[in-house]
Amino acid sequence: MAKRTRRLGKDAALMVPIGHLHPTQITVGAYHVAQKMHVTRRLAHSDVPGFLDQHRVHIVIGPEQALYIVDHHHWVRAWQDMGIDMVPALVRNDYSHLSVRAFWKRMTDEHMVHPYDERGRRRPISELPSDVHSMRDDPYRSLEAFVQLAGGYRKVKTAYSDFRWADFFRKQIKGPLDTHHTFAAALAKGLQLATSPKARDLPGYLGPCRKTRQKR
Repeated sequence: MAKRTRRLGKDAALMVPIGHLHPTQITVGAYHVAQKMHVTRRLAHSDVPGFLDQHRVHIVIGPEQALYIVDHHHWVRAWQDMGIDMVPALVRNDYSHLSVRAFWKRMTDEHMVHPYDERGRRRPISELPSDVHSMRDDPYRSLEAFVQLAGGYRKVKTAYSDFRWADFFRKQIKGPLDTHHTFAAALAKGLQLATSPKARDLPGYLGPCRKTRQKR
């Protein structure tokens, strides 16, 4: 990309090539990506630009003007798999003035990078995928997404709430979830677990209250 002489302001709107975007996560949920592709394909051709605009990719600009996705990884992967090359983006922050070391420290401190693999293990920043297509499938990320869509828990803005739910299901539901049958069974189990006392400390929990007042 061409070098800029000034930093972009927060909330600046851009059109960017998907091929220039770098993930800040190692995984996505393949079933969840497929669901987003289905939603987009159902739109009339004339409605697609407006729809993409409503789901602008949130990015941070890093050293050497590299563009890092900090929200909507699943949408970006879905659109790339559909053959869409350019997507609308919203600049959350421009950290292009920072060194590489300072940039990743800032990203970590502000909870804008989550380098966990498909087994829920933290990996070095150097193992982040270099491009959108290289993100790996974690079926438990699809599972938590479909549990939330089915009303199992409330979507909240807490940092990495989706990863916390995915890790909860990973510990409670045995895999692999590599077929539609095993995933459907896991979804039914996940909906039960989401409102059980085991999940009460997770963000967006909709189950019984932690404590109930005793009747006198």
